[in-house]
Amino acid sequence: MVLALVGVLWLCGFVAGGLDSWDDPSRLRCGYDYMQYSLPSVLDDAAFVLSVIDHNGKPHYLHNSSACGTWVGQDSDGSIMVTASFDGCFVKEQEGEHIMTISLEEVLHDGKPQYHKKDLKCPLLPAMDAPSIDECAAIPRADRMPCANTSVSRELCEGVGCCYTQNDPGNPCYYGNKLTAQCTDDNNMVVVVSKDLTLPSLILDSVSLIGVDSTSCPSLSISKTNSFVGFRFPLACNVVNQALDGMIYESTLVATKVIQTWQGSSITRDSTVRITVRCTYGKTDVVPLEIEVLTLPPPSPVSTQGPLFLEMRIATDGAYSSYFAEEDYPIVRVLREPVFVEVRILNRNDPNLVLVLDNCWATNSANPTDDPQWPILFNGCPFPGDNYLTERLAVGAPSENLAFPSHYQRFMVSTFTFVDPNTQVALGGLVFFHCSASVCVPSATDSCIVNCPQRRRNVL
Repeated sequence: MVLALVGVLWLCGFVAGGLDSWDDPSRLRCGYDYMQYSLPSVLDDAAFVLSVIDHNGKPHYLHNSSACGTWVGQDSDGSIMVTASFDGCFVKEQEGEHIMTISLEEVLHDGKPQYHKKDLKCPLLPAMDAPSIDECAAIPRADRMPCANTSVSRELCEGVGCCYTQNDPGNPCYYGNKLTAQCTDDNNMVVVVSKDLTLPSLILDSVSLIGVDSTSCPSLSISKTNSFVGFRFPLACNVVNQALDGMIYESTLVATKVIQTWQGSSITRDSTVRITVRCTYGKTDVVPLEIEVLTLPPPSPVSTQGPLFLEMRIATDGAYSSYFAEEDYPIVRVLREPVFVEVRILNRNDPNLVLVLDNCWATNSANPTDDPQWPILFNGCPFPGDNYLTERLAVGAPSENLAFPSHYQRFMVSTFTFVDPNTQVALGGLVFFHCSASVCVPSATDSCIVNCPQRRRNVL
């Protein structure tokens, strides 16, 4: 039951499943011009006050306001629906996202209030206008996916957000946006996704429709090039909802992750994406599109010292021409992006010493013995159980002018993040790198050189 009292939204009940459930990302929907958030269903037991925080940090009770672009109501399942326009009073643009902050005041049984705050974030969506001439020209002809028949005009082709060129009479109209969604007049839904929709790029073979396949939807058509994957299927294959102004057809695309597991630890280097497309048919021809793109947080390295005064540091590039300073940490990297690591001996000038890396590994805490752990180098060689093998790098190019090249060891590791082995949800916090090393003096029986088998780096 929802009571409006002087603009205050009181929810007579408690949030089913506890307030932890309001962190479920599926409760937030992101449209082109609005966001919609669903609070769990309520039961008769307690009371809440729901507020929104303005740009100056001041709270305002949430209520229906066309002037500020906010609407609050209750769905048929009892959940509370909060909708806010991106151009309203309480949504701001920051770092490529639309952000609105809501506050929930929970009135406990003893009468004491407890406050909870949450930032609702939706990405700034790519425009559905036709791509620029340069964007269209950059797509190799072999990767161009047809958007319409060969007789289509430039006006109609670009009107549905596609590229047009007269230089290719066999395929003049083709997809070029990172995301294109169409609700056609022959009762079909079309969704085309570029691998460049996310960073790191999507593995197109991993993109699929939830609950829609060739068995449940025999008319499903899937097209793919090296750059795009497209889905075309009848509206009847979607989830159907009744609306006041017609029917809403909804479908969701997701990209699965490759999960690597070793002795109870799990990692991934793949982006996750969730795209929800809704087509509304009825009194209006407007086609709302909802999209949510989430990328996993990248790990961050850390410098450390050992009993032999060894230093680990991260280079800014593969030439090791400069290094991140202490105040630069934690650094941010996109999944699968290379991280150039160096370990060196400090305060020694003996040219006979050779630094040998024994094992290197990653954890999601500063303690090198904490779990989970992921091997990077195992017995001095790239860990063979990884689908993106670490690469040992040579040291001592003439241009570097290193006094003692044997005092250095370098390797490149592709960025990854830890995930829960059961839920496959990314674990929070930073990622720390650790190494165990020793100093060796070459002899007739020990060259101090670690010989590793040759393996391909990226094996999917």
